[in-house]
Amino acid sequence: MNFKVLVEVYVPELDIKYNLFIPSSKKIGNVILNLVKAISELTQGAYPREYNHALMNSDTCQIYDINLNLKDAGILNGTKLILI
Repeated sequence: MNFKVLVEVYVPELDIKYNLFIPSSKKIGNVILNLVKAISELTQGAYPREYNHALMNSDTCQIYDINLNLKDAGILNGTKLILI
């Protein structure tokens, strides 16, 4: 079964927060790519896709390893993330 977690993703460059369900088995690197693509499309290209982005925990300031899946990184329901 594919469990999903509800997270809040803050994008400081746009000053926008998104509440999203993300499969806990997805790798962080894939999540970042999908987030950047979706946000770029939603903002008609205002969010740049060509930079190296990262996900950071807003409470601990930990930058997540792109090779971990959400479950192994300890990302649970209610986790607040920052897309940098």
